[in-house]
Amino acid sequence: MLKPYEYNRIKYLTFDLVNVYHSVNDKSTVEAVYAQVATEILQIAENADSLVSENNLSVKVAIQEYLSAIDNPKLSREQAEKLLTELKTLVEAFHLPSESQMKKAFKKVKKLKISATSQWDLRDVTYFAWNEVSSGRKYLLTADGRGFYGNISGSMKNICAICQKTSIVTQFLATTKRGADGTYTKNGTYICLDSEQCNQQIQAKEGLEHFLEIIKEK
Repeated sequence: MLKPYEYNRIKYLTFDLVNVYHSVNDKSTVEAVYAQVATEILQIAENADSLVSENNLSVKVAIQEYLSAIDNPKLSREQAEKLLTELKTLVEAFHLPSESQMKKAFKKVKKLKISATSQWDLRDVTYFAWNEVSSGRKYLLTADGRGFYGNISGSMKNICAICQKTSIVTQFLATTKRGADGTYTKNGTYICLDSEQCNQQIQAKEGLEHFLEIIKEK
């Protein structure tokens, strides 16, 4: 199955291709761009789990059909969106833990306030997170069930460490270790204030992995 961030990358590449179709007149240039897009999307399919989908198609077969469909200089954005909607059936939804499992992931936090989760499309979720206004914290759950949290403060337009896109970001600081003298060390960086938007912008897992490495307890 495709990961949400892999689907986001395919979506970005597809719309970039559509823009080229409608703005570049040189046929060889258009063909070269399509070839680059097709190569990257095929690589994504190679890396994806080839479990069969609900339509009994492997990811690789479905991607091949998708690439044939977008190999069309007359392809409109609306047609591309329809094709992407069909492709989204191959995306592996984030497994959202139960409330008790969430509390276990944040066992050091007393009186954990869990955000409403019903509004999220879990096929868009690479990591699940919410802001708690009363405590000034952001809580984050990974696909493997780990829980992280830290204090957030301020907002500004900058590049998010997780999705690597320019967004409204906030400073995230987490306590990573306690020194022998009883002092605490805080590490962090700037990430999207709106985690739902961040998830929709992630196109690779490396940004999230690096962020978690920075904030994990040492």
